Amino acid sequence: MDFPKQYTPKNFEKNLAQKWEEEGKFQPKESTTGKTFYIPIPPPNVTGYLHLGHALTLTLEDIMVRYHRMKGDSTLWVPGTDHAGIATQARVEKMLAEQGKKREEMGREAFLEEVWKWKDKYASNINNQVRQMGASCDWTRERFTLDEGLNKNVMHTFVDLYNKGLLYRGEYMVNYSPALGSVISDIEVDYKEEEAKLYYITYFVSGSDKELVLATTRPETLLADQAVAVHPKDKRFKKLIGRKVILPIVNKEIDIIGDEMVDMEFGTGVVKITPAHDPADFETGKRHNLRLDYGVIDKNGYMTKEAGIFAGQDTATARENIVELLKSKGNLVKIEPYIHKVGYCSRGGCRVESIVSTQWFVKSGELAKKVIIGYKKGEFEIVPQRFEKTFEDWIYNLRDWCISRQLWWGHQIPAYYDVKTKELLTVSLDEEAVFAKYGKENVYRDADVLDTWFSSALWPFSILNWTPENPGELFKKFYPAQVLETGYDILFFWVIRMLLMGYEYTGQTPFKTIYLHGLILTEDGKKMSKSVGNVIDPLDVIEEYSTDALRLTCSIGNTPGNNLSFSMKNVENNSTFLNKLWNVVRFVHANIGEVTDNYNELRTKIETNWTTFLPHEQWILSRLKSTIDEVTTGMEKYNFSDAGQDLITFTRDEFADFFIEEYKLTKDTTENGRDVLAFTLLSLLKLWHPYIPFATEELYSIVTNGKSLMDSEWANLNITRNKKIESDTLVLFEAIRTIRNIRATKGVKPGDLVDIAIMAPKKSLDILEENKIIFLGLAKLNEMIITKNKIEGADIAYAVTGDIELFITIPVNEANVEEEKKRLKEQIENRKEYLRAQDLKLLNADFIRNAPEKIVRMEQDKRAQAADQLKKLEEKFNSLI
Repeated sequence: MDFPKQYTPKNFEKNLAQKWEEEGKFQPKESTTGKTFYIPIPPPNVTGYLHLGHALTLTLEDIMVRYHRMKGDSTLWVPGTDHAGIATQARVEKMLAEQGKKREEMGREAFLEEVWKWKDKYASNINNQVRQMGASCDWTRERFTLDEGLNKNVMHTFVDLYNKGLLYRGEYMVNYSPALGSVISDIEVDYKEEEAKLYYITYFVSGSDKELVLATTRPETLLADQAVAVHPKDKRFKKLIGRKVILPIVNKEIDIIGDEMVDMEFGTGVVKITPAHDPADFETGKRHNLRLDYGVIDKNGYMTKEAGIFAGQDTATARENIVELLKSKGNLVKIEPYIHKVGYCSRGGCRVESIVSTQWFVKSGELAKKVIIGYKKGEFEIVPQRFEKTFEDWIYNLRDWCISRQLWWGHQIPAYYDVKTKELLTVSLDEEAVFAKYGKENVYRDADVLDTWFSSALWPFSILNWTPENPGELFKKFYPAQVLETGYDILFFWVIRMLLMGYEYTGQTPFKTIYLHGLILTEDGKKMSKSVGNVIDPLDVIEEYSTDALRLTCSIGNTPGNNLSFSMKNVENNSTFLNKLWNVVRFVHANIGEVTDNYNELRTKIETNWTTFLPHEQWILSRLKSTIDEVTTGMEKYNFSDAGQDLITFTRDEFADFFIEEYKLTKDTTENGRDVLAFTLLSLLKLWHPYIPFATEELYSIVTNGKSLMDSEWANLNITRNKKIESDTLVLFEAIRTIRNIRATKGVKPGDLVDIAIMAPKKSLDILEENKIIFLGLAKLNEMIITKNKIEGADIAYAVTGDIELFITIPVNEANVEEEKKRLKEQIENRKEYLRAQDLKLLNADFIRNAPEKIVRMEQDKRAQAADQLKKLEEKFNSLI
């Protein structure tokens, strides 16, 4: 096959993605290891577009999937989308509003028809973008959280939990979005810092001349106060607990209670308790049997009739009027500026109201008992481990989960009420049976739908064609998943809820490992925001560079649980690396042609005879063995960044910069160079494939005359590393690098040969002598002269590397002498800095006490060698003065 001169990803990325899918490359194959690998994809919103968070998730998951597929595990990755109740309904309502239509006027059935049309039209957008990222999902099994099968499972789960007493309808404090007209979850609330005022108000103690002063940011809610609270150990107020205060304006008595939720250091140490308008107060009210439902602000932010003369006013107006009235009555002590966080609806943009509302709830604490038992048994692990504390904080303190939403798009709750009394009649999967029993005209179905997270909680087993009656073969083969990969920000909202439902309905954990990635931030560590204008569109990155360059940027430098500062400079550098890889493979192809050898036969041939190969060939095979082991371990332990960095180092610094150059020098005399070069190249493309599937597939196809990496096995080499050759070669390479640096500093032309004299112990000289052809060729030297004495002269550039002293002859001129002094001075300062660092380490008592003796001795040897090098450098520098 012809080998294109340029790396042009646009010529093959889209074509390869389509070809893979059409040829069924992503579907599970029979396992050759006896193992399976299954990972549930976090389903993106059907309304969505690909953002960098998706790119990160898809990259990491695809790395895992491609590795396990090549390893021989039967591998399943099911794609799908989430119906995204609030987001989708808001989009469609906005579209209809532009046409002069309103949801309420259309009616539920007609509105839902429009939503389904919209979904069918736009759902392909996000899926095509997922494909564009190279995600090797089995698209023949695509699921949607509102498809028929998943909807049946959701309905069954609701009814089953209700019948078990684990789901109920009751009053609770919830987040309400006036703009959406619905309850929303905590994750849909954005908190913004705002300048506010802190109002200090006097509450007079009933039957005495004492008073309590408290501070609040919302004086309009005092009309609904049910108590004031102090800390039971606060000596200032301890004796007042059990007495009453007069509620300002309302002029009624309310209790003084003692509760440890009060912060004695904040404000005055006294707080007002308004259960209907504050989540913390609601919990306090429950503990003290206070009235929970008495509110004076409705869900849209207006004062209710219970607010008396303030009824009908918006909260801002009511606040001003109430403050004026408090002033006139002598209850307002002072007003101070105050900065606090206020919750806003992420979808509607309005301020979120905390209201007490009748909703449906799951008893999460009861479900959590099975999860906790499994967690204590080690049935699942969290990566990184530090998030176990966060997990424990949640799982041991779960509140009941509000699962009802005042929307039409979603899983409609299967609960039925009496038309006249509004009382709940039944919860049932069989609507016709309900109508038959009560009369269709006497019954109406709950208009609310379920929280999107409720259906997502069933995702890991539900998408495997699981049903309560028959779990099915796919479920039996692949469940539980080996890993769940997702962002740490939804550990509570999604991960814990999947665990709750997984243990309840399958009797086991839904996944054995929970891998949490961080957020993607701007290059300077700030959150990306459309309003700020600092969002980077991954599709633009792909268009300008490539999918593979984006994938490298998302994976290398990104460690579990840590945020990633995304830099376009990194994308550019990764694109440059891909171009280098392309050119390296092109060179190999030009020198040895197509590699039609069977990989395993070639491997066996090398494993049998490799100890008879030339030293540099043994070296690259030993380094390849090390790299295969390190990358494989990285894949197994989810250290994708470290594994990728190891691959870059091997590809660029060892294979490209040295071995290929060595091959050029020895190709006419070596017997095994071609096999070593071919095997190393094929192994390298295999190792890189999970990270950069498009470039590696294209290169592999060209080199092997049409074979596909999608059909190939993982890289393998069954040899024992030759660490002596590795360390000897490192001595050689450090000498070559040092000479190359001097040549560059002195302005020696790349093709010009220079003379060199070397003074070193026999061991180091033997290494250079054994590799003489390579040493002279790569360092561009005339001849290697051994000397027992230092060589002085204005034309001598001096360097020391390890225990080797180098005396390089450079054409003399005055500028060169000054340049040599400058270069030596820099090296002297570098050695001094290194010695200072070593001294700090070796003077550290903890290091000496805790480090293994071998490590301490090695650090001492490093210091001694650096001190010797410093002495030699200073001697040379002084000779030039």
